[in-house]
Amino acid sequence: MCGFVSILGKTDAVELKAMAAAVAARGPDGQGDFFSSEFSAIHHRLAIIGPDERGNQPMQIDDVVVVFNGCIYNYKALRDKLEADGVTFQSDSDTEVIPHLYRRFGLGLFNLLEGMFSIVLWDKREQICLVARDVFGEKPLFVCEQDGRLGFASSQNAFEKGKWSLTPNLSSVYQILTRMRAEAPQTMYEEVSQLPAGCYAIAKAGQPLQIRRYFFLPEPDQPLDLTADEIKPEVKSMLIKSITSKTVSDKPLGVFLSGGVDSSLIAGVLKQDAEQDVHSFCVRFLDAPKDYDESVYASQVADHLGTQHQTLEVNATAHQALDDLAAAFDVPVTNSAALPTYLISREAKQYVDVALSGVGGDELFGGYPRYLGLKWHEKLQGLPARSVALKLLESLGDSASSRNLRGRLRRFLQGLNDKPDHAYRRWTSTTDAAWSDMFHGMQLSQPKHAWQNASQIAGGLQGLMQSYGVVNGAMIDDVIHYVGDDLLAVGDRMSMANGLELRAPLLDAGLFSFMATLDDSWKVAGLPWQENLKVLLKEITCDYLPKDMVYRPKQGFMAPIKHWMKADFEDDIQTMIADKPLSGLVRESFVQEQWERHQKGEDKSDILWGLLLMNRWMQQHGWQF
Repeated sequence: MCGFVSILGKTDAVELKAMAAAVAARGPDGQGDFFSSEFSAIHHRLAIIGPDERGNQPMQIDDVVVVFNGCIYNYKALRDKLEADGVTFQSDSDTEVIPHLYRRFGLGLFNLLEGMFSIVLWDKREQICLVARDVFGEKPLFVCEQDGRLGFASSQNAFEKGKWSLTPNLSSVYQILTRMRAEAPQTMYEEVSQLPAGCYAIAKAGQPLQIRRYFFLPEPDQPLDLTADEIKPEVKSMLIKSITSKTVSDKPLGVFLSGGVDSSLIAGVLKQDAEQDVHSFCVRFLDAPKDYDESVYASQVADHLGTQHQTLEVNATAHQALDDLAAAFDVPVTNSAALPTYLISREAKQYVDVALSGVGGDELFGGYPRYLGLKWHEKLQGLPARSVALKLLESLGDSASSRNLRGRLRRFLQGLNDKPDHAYRRWTSTTDAAWSDMFHGMQLSQPKHAWQNASQIAGGLQGLMQSYGVVNGAMIDDVIHYVGDDLLAVGDRMSMANGLELRAPLLDAGLFSFMATLDDSWKVAGLPWQENLKVLLKEITCDYLPKDMVYRPKQGFMAPIKHWMKADFEDDIQTMIADKPLSGLVRESFVQEQWERHQKGEDKSDILWGLLLMNRWMQQHGWQF
C-alpha cells in the first residue's frame, strides 16, 4: 500500500516534491523518484510484499517505469508463468509482474490482475502513459488534465500543492451532504477527476486521456448452469478462494472482527480452510451507549474459532474525532463508520501491518433491510392502514437505539408512493432537501466530467432495476457507488492515515458477477419485519459457527454520532450557524431547521454530522464563498 504522484509533461523537482508531501503518510517505509523531460514520478512505499529495497518504486524494468499502489494477490501464479517464459525477476515484489505483463500482453494485462490497485506506467520506448484502477475502486487514482499536462496522484490533496488551477466543485458538496459521498469521477475540484473503477486510460504528451473499461457488468439474463443444490457449494468455494487469496503478505496480518456474519466468516475460513493462526481485533468505545458495543459478540466468535483476539478500547471525544476525520479525508465521506475504522486502524497498527475487513458482504449477499423493503415495495403500495401507521410513527419520532427501527419503518412507508428507484434514493439519502433549500443563491453547475461509471452505462439505478430486478439492481448500484465511493474510500483513507493496509476479502470480480444475477431469494426473504437477510451467506457461515452466533440481529459498524449530537455538538452547531455554515455556502435557516427537528426526536444526526464534517474540511482547506 503506497502513495504516488506523477506528471506527464513539464514539471520540476520542487513542484513534484511539494505534491508528494500530500501522499507521504500513505508510504512510511521508503521513498523513490524518477525524473525525465517527458514523465516524472515520486513514490512513497508501505512495504508489504518483497519489502526489501529491491521492491522500491518507481520501478524501472528496461524501458518501462511503474508506480503502483495496492496488492496483486495472484502475483505468484503470474510470476511462475512469466519465469516459465524465460523472464528474470530482480525483486520479490508483486509490483514487478506489472511491467513484464505489459510487455507480453499489452493493454490486456489488467484482465490478468486479481487485486486492488492503482497503476501509472510510463513506456519510454512508445512514449505512452498507461493508468488503471481496480474493479471495485479499492485504491484511489486522481487525474488532472490542464495546460497540456497530465497529473496523477493517490490523493486529491496533491493537486492543491502543485501548479494547478483548481475550482471548488459545488456539485460534489451537494452529493456529500445528501448522499454522504461524491461519486466518481467527481472530486472536490472541477478540474480533478477520479478514474472510475474497472477502467484504464492511455495518454501521450499533449493529448487528452483516452479512457476505456476493462471490467463490465454481467449480462442480466446470464443462464445459470447449476442446480439449486449446487449453488451453496459453488459460492462457498468462491468465497474460500477469494478470502484465502487476500492473505498474501510478508508482514503481520490480522482480521477486523465485529462478530457480524461477514468478518466472522472471514476468520472462520482462515482458521478452518486455510489452517492459519488468526489475529483478530475489535474496537469498543468507552462511555458510549451499550448498543454501539460489538465487543461481546466479537469475543464470542473469537473464542469459538480460537483466534488470538484483542478488544481495543478507545476513548474518542467528539471534537477530536471531527478534526481527525476531516484531516484524513481528501474527498470527505460523512459515513459515521469512518470513525471506528480510523480508531481500529490506529490501534491495530501496533500489532499488524495488514488487516482484513468484511466490506462488501452486505451489498453482494443482501445484508440491508432496505433490500427486503424493495422486495415488498410494490406489494404493499395499496396498504389500507398505511396513512394511519405513518402518522403514528411521525408522532412518536425516531428511537434512540443505533438500529432505529421506528425511523426505518417510517421511511419505508413514506417511500411507498414512489417508484422503486425514487424510494430507494429516499431511503439512502441523509435529506431530500432541494439545492435551493440548502444553499444560498449560487446555481448548481453540471459536472464537467465526460467519463462514465458502470451505473451510468447501465442507465443508472432505474436502468439497473429494470435489467436485473429491483433488489439485484439496487445491490449492484450499491456495489458501484456505496461500496466504491463510500465504504472503500473510508477504509482506504482511515487505514492509510495510520500506515495500515486494509483488504476486503469478500470483494472478488467473479463472485460479484455470479451474485449479481442470482435470484434475490438467495439473498433476502420473508416479511419486511422479519429481516431474513443474507440467506445464502448465513447458511455458509453456519458451517463455521453455531446458528445462534449467525442469526442474531444485525448491528452496523457505527460510531456514537447520534449520542454525540445531543450531548456534545450543540455549541458547534450554533457556532456554525452564527459563523455562516460551510464558509457561507449553506443557508443558516437550513441548518437551524435540521437541528430543531433533531431536538424534537427526528434523527437528523447524519445530515448534521455531514454539515459539521464538511464545514471543518472547508476550514482546513481554506475554502471561502
